[in-house]
Amino acid sequence: MAEHTHKIDGESYEFAWSPTHTLLDALLHADLPARYSCMEGHCGTCQCSLTGGPSHMLNNEVLSEYEITAENQVLACQTIRDAAGPYHCSFDD
Repeated sequence: MAEHTHKIDGESYEFAWSPTHTLLDALLHADLPARYSCMEGHCGTCQCSLTGGPSHMLNNEVLSEYEITAENQVLACQTIRDAAGPYHCSFDD
């Protein structure tokens, strides 16, 4: 499994991300810091940038199409990766 990177509060981390889990679940499973609240795609607290490959969100009631396509923004609690990566997520952007 590819090692993916995560940046938050100026710190960088590596983590494993199974294609069957959400990005937030992968971060929490690795005991990494992450911003989140509702875990259902309603609040936007877990909004972050994601690069490195295609992904899809299970639910999104917060982000506009522009934020998703032009700014690479996702909701970590709803995002599933669609390729091997490695992916890079950042809560600092």
